Amino acid sequence: MFARRGKRHPIVLMNRRTGPTRPAAPSAADAPDRPNSPVDSLVLFVVVTLVMIGLMVVYAATYHLGISHLKWQLVRVAVGLLALFLGSRLRISAFAGVLGKGLLILTLAALVVTVVLGRSVGVATRWLGFIQPAELAKFVLPMWLAVHFADLKSRHAKDWNFKNSVAKPGAVVLIVLALILLQPAIGTTVIVALSAFAMFFTAGVKFRYLVPIALVAVLLVSVTVRFQPYARKRIHDFVAGDRYQQRQSLIAFGSGGPVGKGLGEGKQKYYFLPKLHTDFIVAAVGEEFGFAGSLVIFLLYGGFLVAGMAIGQRANSHLGQYLASGIVITIFTYALVHVAVALGMLPPTGQPLPFISFGGSALVSNLFAAGVLLSVSRYQRRPDEGALGRRWHRGARVSRTGARG
Repeated sequence: MFARRGKRHPIVLMNRRTGPTRPAAPSAADAPDRPNSPVDSLVLFVVVTLVMIGLMVVYAATYHLGISHLKWQLVRVAVGLLALFLGSRLRISAFAGVLGKGLLILTLAALVVTVVLGRSVGVATRWLGFIQPAELAKFVLPMWLAVHFADLKSRHAKDWNFKNSVAKPGAVVLIVLALILLQPAIGTTVIVALSAFAMFFTAGVKFRYLVPIALVAVLLVSVTVRFQPYARKRIHDFVAGDRYQQRQSLIAFGSGGPVGKGLGEGKQKYYFLPKLHTDFIVAAVGEEFGFAGSLVIFLLYGGFLVAGMAIGQRANSHLGQYLASGIVITIFTYALVHVAVALGMLPPTGQPLPFISFGGSALVSNLFAAGVLLSVSRYQRRPDEGALGRRWHRGARVSRTGARG
């Protein structure tokens, strides 16, 4: 087995029994830590487009209050775009080292300090200085779970057991959920719980283990709602039909018609819907751009979901797969909850619309997560690398097979 210099030839190995054979394609665990593709242009286009739409809609919804909201949003967009760039330049293997654990520890510490010393707004204590740690936890937890499950995939089959695949990560998830509930931030807790559940499902944890995890999470939320007066009131108002904000939101959608009233011509911002630029900004889109504008927004988020999951499917490592799925599911769930609240399908949760609503912590953390997704898109399998399969795999059996491989 000799190869001539110059033009490269495939290496051929000799086997005494079977004859010439080619070496197996490199597995995901052995994938080179070197980007081999450009960033995904569709995801980048969708994210930047949503941010630009957000600037326009925030200005249209707040110009009667002065120019300060637009100025602050411009500053936050600038910081967020920097976070997007930095996230896109990170090597995804960095999350498997100090970065992944460090982000989790810092987030847990910030959540604890927020509960003890945080700044209260209304009935909730969610602010630590000028940031909301719960917004960071939405992405830090799925990222840590991605690292944990990818590490398990690379170990021996016996390491994929109840203790490592359920008990340890489940304990971390419950601690994060409990700290967010103590603020309280029930809407954020639900989104974090859903994204964490999706990570367990994607990694291949068996259904009989997923059920008790889900039941414990539901129990935590139920107990919090039971003992938090404002949460009980929101649920009661929603069930009893006392939904002033959501009725105003539906009026905004209905008055927009097919093509809307025009940019800045909406009337709901004049104190009929006080949180139009944050918790109900999709209603501002519906009022001023009509059904057509709303449909464009929905299609952009749908494109983000499809393109993001495709990035995970093409990733050259399990870590890339899990990072992509965790980020995409979290952002899409975030958007889905916001739209459902604006349409009166869920009780008000206070969740902004990703990339569009006025805000700082949410916008910057969303853009950083989108940057990490773009980073994953730079690490793709070659056509001859089939170790991860051509579709999303589920089930511990597949996981153990991958570990033995």
